[in-house]
Amino acid sequence: MNQPKVISVAKLNMNSEIKKIEKQLEQSIKSNDKILESASYHLFSSGGKRVRPAFVILSSQFGKERNEKVYRVAVALELIHMATLVHDDVIDKSDKRRGSLTIAKKWDQNTAILTGNFLLARGLEHISNVEDNRVHNVISNAIVEVCMGELYQFQDQFNGNQTITNYLRRINRKTALLIQLSTEVGAIASGADAKTIHNLKMIGHYIGMSFQIVDDLLDFTSTEKKLGKPVGSDLMNGHLTLPVLLEMKKNEEFKSLIQQLNANSSQETFDYCINHVKNSNVIQQAQAISDKYLDKALYLIDQLENEDSKPLFKKLIKKVGKRNV
Repeated sequence: MNQPKVISVAKLNMNSEIKKIEKQLEQSIKSNDKILESASYHLFSSGGKRVRPAFVILSSQFGKERNEKVYRVAVALELIHMATLVHDDVIDKSDKRRGSLTIAKKWDQNTAILTGNFLLARGLEHISNVEDNRVHNVISNAIVEVCMGELYQFQDQFNGNQTITNYLRRINRKTALLIQLSTEVGAIASGADAKTIHNLKMIGHYIGMSFQIVDDLLDFTSTEKKLGKPVGSDLMNGHLTLPVLLEMKKNEEFKSLIQQLNANSSQETFDYCINHVKNSNVIQQAQAISDKYLDKALYLIDQLENEDSKPLFKKLIKKVGKRNV
């Protein structure tokens, strides 16, 4: 029996693919409960890069076919991601997300928690008829790990004794895992072979690590208008990210100041720390670490088959690494 041919990149229009995903997402958040639906739509309509669905679609090109399972996985992972954002905002007591009020701020904390649960349930429901246990096992295990990442982030708030290793483990669970899921499950759903699935899993991991480090850099180097939240929000929420940890490693005076920070510290103190990091060479150091992760991803992409599909994949990866919003 002849196997289906690997999909050609010429047949892939990412804009139309993402529009298709957007339509399915909008259908998925409909509910008999108008508050849940309105809150979900509020987050959905605030935008988003749809990075995870994009990587599901791109990874499916290295399998046998881009079938309905691929689209179901793409939608499910974006819904799960949306759920984590809502819960994140509750934990951080954030007022804004992508320039709009968070669900907790626009409605209340209980509505936000329930909306997050609703989005997670919708995501799992969306893949309930996918008859491949690998998909369900990988996703369910990852959700547990993401929850652990959120817990560790909460426990590490204003912890001035944490290490860079702590940070890397945390962002692996908090961010890299969902992007790793996108590439791995996109490959599984499209019928890729075991070696290709493994390579795409690792590609997703490296992209995810780079993605979060760039996010953490932008928290210092971007503007409130572009971020949709105040510059330095991570530090003000007690999250010590890579630039801060690198500066603490080389500057004992700065380290001592960070170790004294708490939720009640003055805005003046936070502003001083934020500006200190912005004007330090740790920004370049952290960017170099992010670039190393991307280089590993690009190396593995070169090991994949289907030459036609590689350029678009590489283009998106480089865009992720050099984005400014």
